[in-house]
This record gives sequence, C-alpha cells and structure tokens, in this order.
Amino acid sequence: MSYKFLSDVAIADTAFEATGKTLTELFQSAAVALITTLADPKTVKPALAKVIELKAETVDKLLFNFLEELVYLKDTDAMVFSKVTVTVDEQKLTLLATVKGDTVKPAEQKLGQDIKAVTMHYFRVEKTNGWKAQVVLDI
Repeated sequence: MSYKFLSDVAIADTAFEATGKTLTELFQSAAVALITTLADPKTVKPALAKVIELKAETVDKLLFNFLEELVYLKDTDAMVFSKVTVTVDEQKLTLLATVKGDTVKPAEQKLGQDIKAVTMHYFRVEKTNGWKAQVVLDI
C-alpha cells in the first residue's frame, strides 16, 4: 500500500499514483494521498468523524466517487482529515469508510493545497499484480 506524487503529469494541478495489493489498500492509499494534499494529517486533531457508504457499477467509478466525497466533505463542512479507514467489497463494488478530522484551523494545522475537484483527466485504475490508480486533482 503506497502512493507517490507525480510532478510531470499535470502542471497546474496535483497528480498522484496510488497502489495496493487489494482494492481496499488501493482506496486507502488514494485517500491518504488526497488528505495529505489538503493538510498534514499529523497536525489535524480527530475531533469529527464521518462515515461514507458508496456503491458503483465499476471500480474506477467507485474510486472517483469516493475521492469526490472527501472533497465534498472538505467543502461543505470546511473539514480537513487526520485519518481514514476504508473497506471495499470487490464483488459487490461497495465501499464503507470512516474519516476523522476537524474543521479548518490555520493557526493549528499545516494546510496544503485547496482541492477543487477530482478530475477525469488521466484518471485510471488498473489491475496489475495488485491495483494501481492515477489521479489528477484540480487545485
């Protein structure tokens, strides 16, 4: 389970590649990359918790919708995150996740980029020896 930022994919945006041996690990890695883009998770207290439940027709739509839900929570609740746990049912294409974090507090948190959206630009999910996804975030 890992992720790395890709500096040569999108010049005005932020791109990352996430990997995992399983879909759950892939989704976990992608979520950590997104929340790390918003703020340093070590500086965010886990004061609030949100549960996310999703179902989709394809793996790529499930990942896209999940990441978009994190951006939605950031926008509607002015929330940044300290921790995320994800479980994906590969057969049913369902997701159950819990994110913990707090409202934005610039004096206490080391904030990063403000993500406007997850884009379809270069977005892909592939099954390799495990799973790999490439994601571009509009900042």
